[in-house]
Amino acid sequence: MNFIDDASAERIGLTRIRQRLQPLSPYGRLLKSRMPVFLPGCEELVRAEWALVHGVLAARALEPAAVDAVEMRLRSLKDIRGIVRKAREGLVLEDVELFAVKRFLQLTEQLAQLLAPADWLPRRLQLPDLSRLREALAAGSNSGFYIGDSCAANLAALRREQRRLKDRLAEMRKRSRQEIEALTGRTFNHQGRLRVNKLEGELLAKVAGLPQLVLAAETFSEAEFALKPSAEMLALEEHIGRLETDISALEQQVRQKLSREVAVAGPRLLAACRRLGRIDLLLAKARLAGETGWCLPRLTGDNCIRLAEFTNPVIGEHLAAQGLSFQPLSLELGRTPVTVITGANMGGKSVTLKSVGLAVAMAQLGLLVPAREFEFSLRAFIYYSLQGEDADRGLSTFGAEIQALAAWLPHKNRHGLYLLDEPARGTNPWEGSALVRAILHWLAGGNSLTLAATHFPGVAGMPGVTHLQVAGLSAADLQTVLARGAGGTEALRNLMDYSLVPGTGAVPRDALKIAAFLGLEPEVLALAEKELGRKPWKELRE
Repeated sequence: MNFIDDASAERIGLTRIRQRLQPLSPYGRLLKSRMPVFLPGCEELVRAEWALVHGVLAARALEPAAVDAVEMRLRSLKDIRGIVRKAREGLVLEDVELFAVKRFLQLTEQLAQLLAPADWLPRRLQLPDLSRLREALAAGSNSGFYIGDSCAANLAALRREQRRLKDRLAEMRKRSRQEIEALTGRTFNHQGRLRVNKLEGELLAKVAGLPQLVLAAETFSEAEFALKPSAEMLALEEHIGRLETDISALEQQVRQKLSREVAVAGPRLLAACRRLGRIDLLLAKARLAGETGWCLPRLTGDNCIRLAEFTNPVIGEHLAAQGLSFQPLSLELGRTPVTVITGANMGGKSVTLKSVGLAVAMAQLGLLVPAREFEFSLRAFIYYSLQGEDADRGLSTFGAEIQALAAWLPHKNRHGLYLLDEPARGTNPWEGSALVRAILHWLAGGNSLTLAATHFPGVAGMPGVTHLQVAGLSAADLQTVLARGAGGTEALRNLMDYSLVPGTGAVPRDALKIAAFLGLEPEVLALAEKELGRKPWKELRE
């Protein structure tokens, strides 16, 4: 069983949090994709992870320039794991691959120096010593990769002789071109061609008759001539070619030797990749905490979740784009295994469920939590109830929900977290209420925590169930707005108090109030009033 399925992760906002967690290196991104969840039994491990992230945050506050320098180099890292694997398979690395390893070693050395004073970095994440391989690859060039003369015996002498012969050949070609240019009055172009228009018959015949030239190309209107190598030039070219073969053989021997060095250092290189990824991911977690706000979670031996002033970073991001802000959320779960939230639609019940799930999920991924305080016990899983997303599979809202619940309810004794958002909303109220009461009664017999939002009467007053209620609309504020006529959703949002208060045992009946506030036709409201024997406009004004 997974800690959380993809659908639940999407609903509570964990998918968005993962998107906002942005490591800078390929190694950090790989570890992010494999980020472990700290399950019950991993209490010491998750405490250590939170402490590491907290240490990075402290380091960033004290020495931001040093942390920036580390991040800049992490961003420059390339993935060399495939190159290391190739070397360990006994294959010879190309120059571009050897350069990639060399550049990795240079950046690793710089990172090791930058991280040496970091008291937050545990010994197990210190970078391994790769100085021997770094020195082997440094021969010849400090910046790029070049097989230097000292890398193989006789290589320097062969290269000197090759350069001497190439210079001699170039000088011979230069003299020949100068002689021809003096004879013809024409110059060779940058491609080493001498071009003559066919209308210049006398010049064309003269050029064609020169033994030092050969016809290289011809069009309808022009002829192009190239320098014809002399016997001495051909001999030099052949000698240069033999030298090139000898030099290439020596260079390949050097590549083979360096490839073996990379293979021998392979375990240390891969260890460096893993540790760099770990450091990168810690820095990414700290950056995210800096963006969202944070507290250091606390673990408790009690089966509970206590959340104080949690600011949902996903919903807060959405509200901020509209110029709005998120009202911090506080609540406690665990007085009883099951807690029920009631309140009007648009009262924030779903937001509460998502926020609780997100806080727990973030903490168990080793992230700090955007709250004033957060205390909880580790959960084996998080399940957020299905809300009809499987309609494309031919299932009704109710059918899809029940099918998903059937898979998760048997795990009630695994210390999980059930978030049930208006369960059984897709069926009739009489049967729906009975079914929800039965589900909650079943879950109350396990050691998991359940937070359910519902409108069904009779659910909130169940024995052994904690009832919380959304504070809702303020009558005093409503009077001011109603004096101007019906309001809109933005005005309603501004008036709504989303905080949770102890419930009264009855399900609030605010639907007609909200409908009246939002401007529903008076005739429609009058019909509803007749059914309920209530007058929502009068209640609003009172």
